[in-house]
Amino acid sequence: MPNIPRIVSAPVDYVPFFSLRFAVRFVLCVLLTSLDAGVITLFGGTLYRATANHPFWFVGVSLLFGALLASLIRVWTLTLRGQSR
Repeated sequence: MPNIPRIVSAPVDYVPFFSLRFAVRFVLCVLLTSLDAGVITLFGGTLYRATANHPFWFVGVSLLFGALLASLIRVWTLTLRGQSR
């Protein structure tokens, strides 16, 4: 039999798939999303009915809900973009 040297790979250290920082950020994003969804569910209809005949109030409440959703999008974007680096 021929003497063929075997290739032995070096042991690999354990590298976690998700870092602890990402996991904390992800949990925070889920918490903020559930909180915002609860606020929209509980108060969205009431605020809509309260501002139905007042166009300036309606615009103000719409801007507040838009800012709420924009902040969620920003938080999720920063969290998920930070994981890809």
